[in-house]
Amino acid sequence: MEHVTVYCSSSTRASNRLHELAECIGRTLAERGVTVVYGGGSIGLMGALARGCKDAGGRLIGVTTRRLVELEQASGDCDELDIHDTMRDRRKRLLELADRILVLPGGLGTLDEFFEALVGRQLAEHGAPIGVFNPDGVMNSLIDMLDDLVEHRFVRESARDLFFVETDPVRAVDRLLASPTGLVDPTRMVPSGPD
Repeated sequence: MEHVTVYCSSSTRASNRLHELAECIGRTLAERGVTVVYGGGSIGLMGALARGCKDAGGRLIGVTTRRLVELEQASGDCDELDIHDTMRDRRKRLLELADRILVLPGGLGTLDEFFEALVGRQLAEHGAPIGVFNPDGVMNSLIDMLDDLVEHRFVRESARDLFFVETDPVRAVDRLLASPTGLVDPTRMVPSGPD
């Protein structure tokens, strides 16, 4: 069974619509027969994702830290809960388990996870395709920042091929599952490589 790692927020202050969309993504992933790997939380978009997955009969692996268990009350819905001492170890495990990666709206932790996955893909450390779910333009500033970095020649334009952006939850899942896996040629991606 394929594993899709989902990065998303644990904030309870996100809109009801974003919670509903996260739940839809969890449900859709379960219906597609993949194992959902996520941050292990029971609140915010994480909690909604987990509920959607489990309500649809899906398999759920949570990866978290001892500190976050204390702060977020780890989900009891997980089929497996993998608890680590540090965020660095947690991020490493989330990426190790990923056959594919889907990034939902989130805060600093989500951005940290996204950029680690993106750089790892750029340097051919993993072959997991990456999708960014951007409902209602919530992630526009992230996309604009990356486009600005390309324009100012800090990031090669080919790096934009390492992820896709989708605004519909079901299309985001289906597009991710249809995306080819495999390592890229890192010389095409790094800023110092040949044009």
